[in-house]
Amino acid sequence: MDKIIRNRIKCKKCGDIIESKSVHDFVECRCRSIAVDGGHEYQRWVGNIEDIEDLSIVEKDNTAKRAQPQERRDNNGKTSPIQEN
Repeated sequence: MDKIIRNRIKCKKCGDIIESKSVHDFVECRCRSIAVDGGHEYQRWVGNIEDIEDLSIVEKDNTAKRAQPQERRDNNGKTSPIQEN
């Protein structure tokens, strides 16, 4: 199972780097365009995916690497899977 080492993202609008450090630790950037939640238990990102730079670190098979979001949520709260190119 993957282990979340850091659940951290950067807002491309205001430049804030925000990190959720525990379960239900919901953190917004100063311009309130994005938010992160879940700490080391799960990753929940809120906001426009184009405004988010992923700085998370997830350990998989004893190798640390950046996490990839599985779905995106639009401004109306609707979720959809992220398409891989």
